[in-house]
Amino acid sequence: MSILFMQAEDVLLFRDGRPFNAKSDHEARSLFPPPPSVMQGVLRSHYLAHKNISLNDSQAIQALVGDSANPKGLRLRGPFLAWRENGRVVRYLPTPADAYPVDEKAERVVPMKAAKNPGGCVWDGATLPYLLQRPNNIITKSAPGEYLSEKALLEYLEQGREVAPVKATDLYVTERRLGIQTDPQRLSTVEGMLYEVEFIRLREDAGLVVEILEGYPDFPPQGVMRAGGEGRALRYTTLKEGEFTPLSWGYTGELPRFFKVYFATPAYFSQGWKPASWQAFFTGEVRLEAVALSRYQVLGGYDLLKKEQKPARRFVPAGSVYYFSHAGGVQLSQQVITEDGAALGFGQVMIASWKPESA
Repeated sequence: MSILFMQAEDVLLFRDGRPFNAKSDHEARSLFPPPPSVMQGVLRSHYLAHKNISLNDSQAIQALVGDSANPKGLRLRGPFLAWRENGRVVRYLPTPADAYPVDEKAERVVPMKAAKNPGGCVWDGATLPYLLQRPNNIITKSAPGEYLSEKALLEYLEQGREVAPVKATDLYVTERRLGIQTDPQRLSTVEGMLYEVEFIRLREDAGLVVEILEGYPDFPPQGVMRAGGEGRALRYTTLKEGEFTPLSWGYTGELPRFFKVYFATPAYFSQGWKPASWQAFFTGEVRLEAVALSRYQVLGGYDLLKKEQKPARRFVPAGSVYYFSHAGGVQLSQQVITEDGAALGFGQVMIASWKPESA
């Protein structure tokens, strides 16, 4: 396994899943951090370049790195936002969707309470026995920070402690730039072809962390790779032991009687916010008790092998939290929860116990 820490040489452009074609739209928005499917494309392209494989040789590409459906043994985790401080790299993960402010400025948050709903909560055809309620009387228009450091996240999940989220602007800022299509023959601009693009500029010590769990054993340990729209440069190094803190992903052994699942990366489910059956991910029967999730993410991309756009699909966003219970003796049957893209880094989860208010 190798862990890469990537920092931008300039601005970055990772578009969201909406189409951005001439005469159909004039605004391109960024999705940051980029989804795992984008980073696997970045790594595969860099590996092809390292192996001197032409990006126009589809047979050679297929033979070396496969495709998104068959990544030829590549297994990834991430990407995650990160910050280098005092010789160490600290990951910053999305603030859980069940976090609630404890002050009017929303500078600190705590988990909401899972309280029994006498009438039951019927949502999209599913009955959820518990509702997530405010843990205090704070009413504020201030939004908490979008990210928690890995240490703060563990304290939040495992101990239910108050923690201080970090604003996205502390890690990166957005820059909007205008452009217009030009006619090279007339040497003039084309009417109606004005567009605007949102770029990402990382703070000086900020970057992205991607873990290569399996595959590409001779991947260059450091270098510069092209990433995202316009092929912007990412400079990367391989982290050494002592430069990062290992995190516990998934869960080994019997799950707590009441447990919640925090999604650190987006997940795909065939029925939108839920899979066809949760039993595919557990060794026994579990019951979904409550859910905290934000607006879905639409992810697509470009298939370099087929030279065409991939179908756009809806994903459960990172930061979502699902509350479960079981009668005993249940374990995870796999350490990743998603119906697609597990090898590429989707569906990375952390698990902690929770206590019902009425229990």
